Amino acid sequence: MSASPSAARQRLAWIDLFRGLAVLVMIETHVLNTFLATAVRAEGWFSVLNYINGLVAPSFLFIAGFVQGMERGATPEKPVNFARRARQLLGLILIAYALHFPWTELGQHRWDAAWRVGSQVDVLQCIAASLGMLLGVTWLAQKLGGRRGPWIWGMGLTVLLALAVFTAPFALEWNGLPIPLQAWVNRSTGSWFPLFSWAGFVFFGALSGAVYGYVRRPSQAGDTVDVVAQLPIFSPARFARSSASVFLITPLPLGVVAWTFLGAAHYSPASPASFFSRAAWVLVLAALCEWFAAQKRPALPTFAGKHSLTLYVIHLVVISTLVGWGVPMSAISLTGVVAMVVGIAAVSLALTWVIGRASTWLRKARA
Repeated sequence: MSASPSAARQRLAWIDLFRGLAVLVMIETHVLNTFLATAVRAEGWFSVLNYINGLVAPSFLFIAGFVQGMERGATPEKPVNFARRARQLLGLILIAYALHFPWTELGQHRWDAAWRVGSQVDVLQCIAASLGMLLGVTWLAQKLGGRRGPWIWGMGLTVLLALAVFTAPFALEWNGLPIPLQAWVNRSTGSWFPLFSWAGFVFFGALSGAVYGYVRRPSQAGDTVDVVAQLPIFSPARFARSSASVFLITPLPLGVVAWTFLGAAHYSPASPASFFSRAAWVLVLAALCEWFAAQKRPALPTFAGKHSLTLYVIHLVVISTLVGWGVPMSAISLTGVVAMVVGIAAVSLALTWVIGRASTWLRKARA
């Protein structure tokens, strides 16, 4: 039995809002990291902003896994078109590598640099590979079938999460692999989002989404699911508001886990403590977005969320074009960079809208 249309719209509304806010802040992050003068970054306020910006990629990865996990938790019996999803993920990887094509290095005959730059792993490759592993676990769970399927799926994702997070400190020392493989393991070749530990946010999102979808299955008389869904541990405010977020309780144990690793709780993509602290913040942000979307649905971030991939690609192309035109990197004042953030965001959103309208027109013309 599928969820009611109103419940589905509510879930999609806050997910689009969360994704949209993430990609909009990602534009700000990339513009600042590319153009802001080095001297300005030494000021105290920038470290605070940098920490906030450091939550953008975890949120983006989390949402990618969450959407898949929510579908699994809400409708585990729904058939999956594995071939189509695999093709989609392959296309995403090809887009990601195209964004890193080493035109400059090849033009200058710097072959080693071209090999290194062209094989760097960015957030899109990380999402595609992580979702590919999630798809494999889903296939295995459905292949074995029966009542064991959901447990196999959950245990498989838990194992992948643990491997991605707790082997990350050791992966820093895994060197000597061919450059295209090394790029997936750590940052030694210049990759920003190797699988360790970034893939953990996708797996964590999938598990969270599965719980979210599970406790929001439609009530069925005599069904154990309905009884479990009413447990206060899943939603302590359920008796006060029926749509209370499942995330309101989950940041607490994650915060405790992060606190136990306090000695290593500095910002590091390879630190388990850093992972858990950022995961806790992502859950808090998710809860806030769900609450806010129930009150109001701002058009701009919702639009950005619905077209996040197009917007992500376009803003990177715009930034790369500006660099290619000679705009100085790491040398622009704060005022200038703020103006650039607004301008690049506006241009990227406008182009995204044009592409969206053109795609809609083409689909109608073919129909």
